[in-house]
Amino acid sequence: MTVMVILGDMPHRIKALARKNEDDTYTIVLNARHTREQNLKSYEHEMRHIVRNHFSMEDQVGLIEIEARR
Repeated sequence: MTVMVILGDMPHRIKALARKNEDDTYTIVLNARHTREQNLKSYEHEMRHIVRNHFSMEDQVGLIEIEARR
């Protein structure tokens, strides 16, 4: 599995986001406005989404977020 991690300038309320790319790789965007410590937590959270294959469950966003926080 290939995961690219980049810093992006996003609104402060957004901690991070992850997406599955067309070539089956993943991109995690961490918020450049946040601390290193917060970005590490956000990275771990987004990796849980990737490892748990949440990208095939888009219609269950609320449940996905609850599961990823565990």
